[in-house]
Amino acid sequence: MIKQTSLNFLKELKNNNSREWFEQNKIIYQAYKDDIISFTENLLLELEKIDLSIANANLIPKKCLTRVNRDLRFSKDKTPYKNYVLVVFNKNAPQGNTAGYFIHIEPGNCMVGGGIWQTTPEFLKKIRKEISYSFEKINEIISSKQFQDIFPSGIQGQSKLKKFTNLSEEREPVIELLKMKGFCTKELISDNVLTSADAVKTIINYFKTTKPLIEYLNKAIEFEE
Repeated sequence: MIKQTSLNFLKELKNNNSREWFEQNKIIYQAYKDDIISFTENLLLELEKIDLSIANANLIPKKCLTRVNRDLRFSKDKTPYKNYVLVVFNKNAPQGNTAGYFIHIEPGNCMVGGGIWQTTPEFLKKIRKEISYSFEKINEIISSKQFQDIFPSGIQGQSKLKKFTNLSEEREPVIELLKMKGFCTKELISDNVLTSADAVKTIINYFKTTKPLIEYLNKAIEFEE
């Protein structure tokens, strides 16, 4: 579970997003950081029990977290800090673009899921080829009752093509998937879930449900012709 004081810190940071305020609250920030790392450690320990690829990746909990400092180089928003933290478990870390698990912690906007929100053109091409070749398999994953109960929003991505032209593919459900540029599960969860005693157990259930999709995507990416 995450302490309520940690969510309170993120709320305060959103309302007081300045270096001056942050420096004055360094002690509170450190307590928040320790709590999030501890929560991440507990999540990782349980995830390793159900996903051998994560267990073999030797992930370091504190490196699974996004930094609190924002990258201001190309942003019009010059607020210096993120008022959320993203926890990512990816077997190929620190390399990105492959499928993994995540939890987004932001008061009133917490989310959990897994997959690929966006990836490289090379990997996207591989995924689309696999979907066209083995649509029945991915359809079995995303149409199962457990998947639809846990992830009613279905598969999501950064964006979607309006049209996808492939003369060799005529199946409409396949074409709809091929239009997507990302393949990710993502559902909102309440702050109360994260601060409850069953927080880790609940999130692991989300991870367990999206695991077959993650494995499907990474198999496509890693396939060598």
